Amino acid sequence: MVSRAISPCNGASCSSAVSSSTTHLTLQKAAPSRLRCRQRQCLLSSAAVFPGANLVVASRRRPFLIRANLNWSSDAQTEGQLQDLTSWLKQQGLPDQVVELKQSGTGGIGCFSTRPLQAGECAIKIPENFTVTCADVANHPVISQLATGRPDIIGLALWLMYEKSLGEKSVWYPYVKTFPSTTLSPITWSKSEQETLLKGTSVAEEVNQRCLFLEDEFSEIMETSQSKLMDLPQSYFTVDAFKNAFAVILSRAIYLPSAELYALVPIADAVNVTGKCEASFEYSSEYQAVVLRVDKGYTLGQQVFASYGQNRPNSDLLISYGFVDENNNSDFIEVEVELVNGDPLRTLKSQILQMANFQDGQSFPLYLDRFPTQLLSYMRLARLQDAVEFAKIVFDRDIIVSEANEYEVLTLLLTDCRNRLSSFEESLDDNIRLLNRKDISEKERVAAKLRVCEQRILSNTMSALRNRLAPIRGVPTKGGAMKDRHSDIKEMFGVMEDVASAPRKFMSNFMKGKE
Repeated sequence: MVSRAISPCNGASCSSAVSSSTTHLTLQKAAPSRLRCRQRQCLLSSAAVFPGANLVVASRRRPFLIRANLNWSSDAQTEGQLQDLTSWLKQQGLPDQVVELKQSGTGGIGCFSTRPLQAGECAIKIPENFTVTCADVANHPVISQLATGRPDIIGLALWLMYEKSLGEKSVWYPYVKTFPSTTLSPITWSKSEQETLLKGTSVAEEVNQRCLFLEDEFSEIMETSQSKLMDLPQSYFTVDAFKNAFAVILSRAIYLPSAELYALVPIADAVNVTGKCEASFEYSSEYQAVVLRVDKGYTLGQQVFASYGQNRPNSDLLISYGFVDENNNSDFIEVEVELVNGDPLRTLKSQILQMANFQDGQSFPLYLDRFPTQLLSYMRLARLQDAVEFAKIVFDRDIIVSEANEYEVLTLLLTDCRNRLSSFEESLDDNIRLLNRKDISEKERVAAKLRVCEQRILSNTMSALRNRLAPIRGVPTKGGAMKDRHSDIKEMFGVMEDVASAPRKFMSNFMKGKE
């Protein structure tokens, strides 16, 4: 193997962290961009907490409660195949590790300690010449011509496709054959599967945009290969194979922050991930290797884990890894708010937002049991029509400007959540019942899990908004009845709510035999 230093590449890196699809609450929809990661502001230091929920501050978040098995090919699911990989690495001069590859109890592959480990100790130390990075892609005799100027992930996907086409002739064959042919990421699904299974979810548009991006990239790549008269193995270089390779690289590549690049790292990519630890991979200039320092002690034979990181919603996990964690406390969906274009006070409002480090178009997360108070503050400002009241807007505390303004803001949010819920084909209960069935496919199951998680977030958010609306929605009259103090505003939003729920009401009445 050729030794070379790991260093940042000139090309842009393609992040596997993907922003959820967003919903606009005010006016026009921004033009979508492909593979764009929206800037998220997960402002949890002052969150609007749902009744009965505990406030979770960003620095003290509950971690993921998952142990995700990374994707390995079916060929690698035997002790013999694992021994082949280990033997090959040893023949190539890989130093002895304090972990070994074994099948885990869940049927996947994991790394298990061969001796007791102490916190802070290196459990894995893979020299850089055993990794595959953009440097290898740039030096590849064939792929380098196709990957020039493209993101790291694209280059690694092309590398994987070509090396797989070589079969046993590839010097990386013992490693490459452990890669699966695909994952459960929806970017590998058919168009009909995406439209049917992801309808209503936050990932539907994002997946569509990613697929369009990949199709355009592949078309350009093939044009380049033809212009250079390259003889690529056609059966291995199809658009579907390209999407599958891209998904596999997303699930297996390790991002190294200090080197600012992605790397394929044998053995290291077999380490399963959990939120119960803080250990993460990094490039060590001291050892010139990719290392994993454990954050706690491990006993002999215990499986070693790495951390996923924080603030990764299920939409991100599904696209990147092909699974959904139903107990993901960091799961969220996004709403996007914007200032009204025709607002005569827009310029002044924009200046106020900039001073608070917000943009004219801003995304905010909705969690299962909380949402940031900054979302409410933003919308309060956006809906004000009297500049005198601007002084009442604060972003670090939950302060109501006026009852009328609060009513409008909460009702806007409530209406948006209702619209998003109505976009799902199945109800929450229907999806839960679907998950109890044993005759559904893996794609149907993982999609149903995502729908359940997102529907629960929307339902809980609506309940919280209704609770906030209750004190300002009505006042008692002399006769004891409740009179709405904001009937003029409610009339406007009542129409919006009726329109949103009309299809479901129609179907309900139709099933009951009503006209």
